[in-house]
Amino acid sequence: MDELSLIVEGIQNKLKKLTIRNKQLKGINSSLETDLRSMQHELDSAARRIAELEKELSNVQAAKLLEGTDSSRAKQKIDELLREIEKSTVLLNR
Repeated sequence: MDELSLIVEGIQNKLKKLTIRNKQLKGINSSLETDLRSMQHELDSAARRIAELEKELSNVQAAKLLEGTDSSRAKQKIDELLREIEKSTVLLNR
């Protein structure tokens, strides 16, 4: 009987250790999920900022192109911008 009670006691100790470790891991998991949400928010913000900067860069490049003396390149850029506007209009009308 002593041997059986030692086995049961050993199992109980292991169960307590597993329960404690499970709580620790849940806490770590919760912390990591919070960090992930925060990083996803930062990534979304960075992506929006990149899109804004790319648009601004495109506008500056278009303005510089239009300022230049090369009218054929300016005409090409205007045609390109008009095609983009037309595509956007088609997408909005869907």
